[in-house]
Amino acid sequence: MKNVVRTALILTFAALIALPAFAADKAEKKGKKKPAAGAGVFAVVSKIELTDAQKEQVAALKKEFGGKLAEANKAVGLTDDQKAARKTAMAEVKDKGLKGKEAREYIMGKVNLSSEQQAAQKELGALTQVVRTKLIAILTPEQKEAAGIKDAPAKKKRKEKAAK
Repeated sequence: MKNVVRTALILTFAALIALPAFAADKAEKKGKKKPAAGAGVFAVVSKIELTDAQKEQVAALKKEFGGKLAEANKAVGLTDDQKAARKTAMAEVKDKGLKGKEAREYIMGKVNLSSEQQAAQKELGALTQVVRTKLIAILTPEQKEAAGIKDAPAKKKRKEKAAK
């Protein structure tokens, strides 16, 4: 009888020690949450070291535009089927080596957005561009280079070439 009690106590003690370790693993898996709305726009600054003043400016932009980006993203409201189609199309684009406008057009052709979703997508794109422009204005040329950001947008370069 003593051996049974002793074994039960040892197993209970071992379980009590191991239980927090298993709970921590599950918490880590559950802790992986979706990025905040607009995180893609702000991801460009997460790659580089910012000064305290720049961090404050970025925080102000997040405060100003975070809610607007979340609303615009929610307005697009992709269904599960559309999300799956987009994911598949993005993989196909990568395999085919498409880039830029060709890639976007291919993906949008596969996703089949409704007219309301298309309008919301355009709105989201315009808002994202405004935020991106403001973020880039905060950065120094060295930071832009480190983040892989080009100074002049491609559209301006094309217009300059066409003018010549």
